[in-house]
Amino acid sequence: MRARFTQSFKIQAVEKVLNRSTDTSVESIAKLLGVGYSTLQKWLAQSRNHELEIKTESMTIEKRPQD
Repeated sequence: MRARFTQSFKIQAVEKVLNRSTDTSVESIAKLLGVGYSTLQKWLAQSRNHELEIKTESMTIEKRPQD
């Protein structure tokens, strides 16, 4: 049976890659998260094509109602 990941998990995984230090590889992050390297690469491509909503540290964060 194939693993299914939530949209939230995918977004957090991509953010982890985008905010990684220069000495951390994408492959090591994939292993840490328990996903395949090619799967993580696919999510990165989706984020570049605006198919995933990604917020990086450089973007302004909107206040949530509970904040």
